[in-house]
Amino acid sequence: MNLSVRRPAVKKIASRTVIASTLLSFGAIAATPEITEAIKSRRANYKEIGGAFKSINDEVKTGSPLIDTIQPLAQEILKRSSMQMNFFPPGSGPESGEKTRAKAAIWAEQDNFRKLHQEFTQAAEQLNSAISSGNVAAITSAQKSLGMACKSCHDRYREAD
Repeated sequence: MNLSVRRPAVKKIASRTVIASTLLSFGAIAATPEITEAIKSRRANYKEIGGAFKSINDEVKTGSPLIDTIQPLAQEILKRSSMQMNFFPPGSGPESGEKTRAKAAIWAEQDNFRKLHQEFTQAAEQLNSAISSGNVAAITSAQKSLGMACKSCHDRYREAD
C-alpha cells in the first residue's frame, strides 16, 4: 500500500472534520427566535427614534420650527422610550451571535444603563413640554438635551458603525 496516496485523503478528512466542528460550534451559540426578534425590534425602535429626532433637528435648525410637525415626532420618541428596556433581554448582546451594536456592558452595568435610559425618557418628556409651550428657545434647549442624553448612552453602550 502506498502511504503517499493515503496521506492527502487523511488530510482532507481531517480538514473537513475541523470545518464541520467549527460550523457546529457556531450553531451551538445561535440565538433563539425570541432573542433574534428582540434584536430586530430593538433596531427598528431605534431607527424610528433616530428618524423622528432627525426630523425635529431639521425643523429646529430653521429657527422657526413648525409645532404641528414636531409635536407628533416628539410624542413618538417619548412613546418609544417607554418601551426601550423591553428590547434588551439577557442574551441579546454580542454573545447572541446576531448582528448588534449593543455592547456587553449594557448587561454588566444594568444600574447605570437604566439610569441613562431614565435620563433619556426625562429629556423626551422635557422636549414634549417645550414643544407644547411653543417657546423656540425652550424647544432648542430641550432638543439639545435629548441629543446629549442619546449621546451619553451611545458613547458607553453602543459599538461604532
